[in-house]
Amino acid sequence: MRKTLVLALLLVCGAVAGPLWLCRIDGMSGRDAASAGIPVVMELPGYCLAWLEPAQYQAMSNVTALESDQPGRCWLYVMPDPSLDRSLLSQFGTVLTEDSDGLVLGTTEDHILDLNRMQVELAGIGEEPMAFTEPPVPQPVALPDSLIWQLVARVSTDSLEANLRRLIAFRTRYTTTESCYRALLWARSKLVAAGCDSTKLDTFRTGYTPNVVGRKLGTVHPNRIFVVCGHVDNTSETPSVYAPGSDDNASGAGVMLEVARVFADMAFDNTVLFIGFSGEEQGLVGSDSFVHRAKLRGDSIMVAMNFDMVSYGLVDSITVVYTSILPQTEQLADFYVAQADTFTDLKCRKMLLNDRMSDHNSFWNYGYPAIRGRYRDRTPCYHTTGDTIGPFHYTQCGTNNLPLYTEVVKATVATLAKWAGAHRMTGMEESANVECRMSNFRPFLVRGTLLLPPSHFTIHYSLFDPDGRRVAELQPGANDVSRLSPGVYFVRTAQAQAQAQAQAVAKVILTR
Repeated sequence: MRKTLVLALLLVCGAVAGPLWLCRIDGMSGRDAASAGIPVVMELPGYCLAWLEPAQYQAMSNVTALESDQPGRCWLYVMPDPSLDRSLLSQFGTVLTEDSDGLVLGTTEDHILDLNRMQVELAGIGEEPMAFTEPPVPQPVALPDSLIWQLVARVSTDSLEANLRRLIAFRTRYTTTESCYRALLWARSKLVAAGCDSTKLDTFRTGYTPNVVGRKLGTVHPNRIFVVCGHVDNTSETPSVYAPGSDDNASGAGVMLEVARVFADMAFDNTVLFIGFSGEEQGLVGSDSFVHRAKLRGDSIMVAMNFDMVSYGLVDSITVVYTSILPQTEQLADFYVAQADTFTDLKCRKMLLNDRMSDHNSFWNYGYPAIRGRYRDRTPCYHTTGDTIGPFHYTQCGTNNLPLYTEVVKATVATLAKWAGAHRMTGMEESANVECRMSNFRPFLVRGTLLLPPSHFTIHYSLFDPDGRRVAELQPGANDVSRLSPGVYFVRTAQAQAQAQAQAVAKVILTR
């Protein structure tokens, strides 16, 4: 305890300076270490990792310095397949420490392609301290069961299989390839067709393909965000040439796309993001970048549901993973399982597991609640060219259980509908005595002033940037918008009168 207090004092006072070292801290959970002032970057079985200066780690007896920060060096947590000889990994870097699940590897960017040819999963070790928060558990919106059943019935096995086959047809979706970029363009077109208010390709690193993001803006709480995600990229023994990646992870990306399609003609009380991440196979690079920027903006991400490898199984069940890093996630897993039990034939196993090997980990690192849906029994063909669609219950393939896969999507639809508050898009029912033409709404911009038309009815205007963030509340008449940067914005108006409501959205370009 005394040494821990000494370390905390050094961290607060900044009394020492020197090179940072990646250190292993034994016998402490990440939350306990963070409470003692230690900037934890990853929690692993029985220990955690942090970047410390020599004077800091020398003040503690339970710390082992692994490697100093060096230009051109990167660090990965590597989880190999149980059948893989771990000693083979030393040719791709320096094994710094090990545990029962995996090992910490100091390496370079050049070796990541070599690692991607093997049956290993990677999670990058960054320098940003983990955020051990206590976010509130979202309360579900009361919806009639009849609506949920109607939405669940929209899920189509044929649609799911068609998306899997289309993603496989790109030959490879390795994140540095042109064909992966084309796959992301295709995914974006699917999100556009699914009625997203906005879509974008979210670039995060030179040479890597971007994430694809579709947004449905919430009509009541637009700043509260719910996420459905799965990574689009994949790998194999020949990642740059042929990597079909059906279960890993066309299946997870397909969950996201099918859920978006089901809600194409629906609106939500809260904002929903449909995300296909890239760079997952290189250490969760795309999701880490996306969530880091969301944290810097102060985005309120209520829950992320991540799906990775959910179309293979000899049992009609998946695992729903939650974490001790954010204890609230157990309630989220319970809610997902309850919807599966009520509206589907899916049998879920809830599991407490600090699973680092997919994009939900990026949300955990920055203090956002997330759960992961994954296999009960993993395909032996993951990260190989054999990860394709095969016959029902066939074992030497990637996808072998389309009925199971369909039930996973149904459970996700039911869960998202209640969390995000799904409702039908409603229009204005006009009487003969009331004239209300929301379709004629037009904003006008004059020298930094946004002019909005007067109305006999109660109208509320909101101004949003292209990412869906509300940047201003407006009034009928003149509004000063000179403080805003030039660019494209959207004005949304909500109009209410006796027993009638209507909404409209108009685009406006702000210039100097």
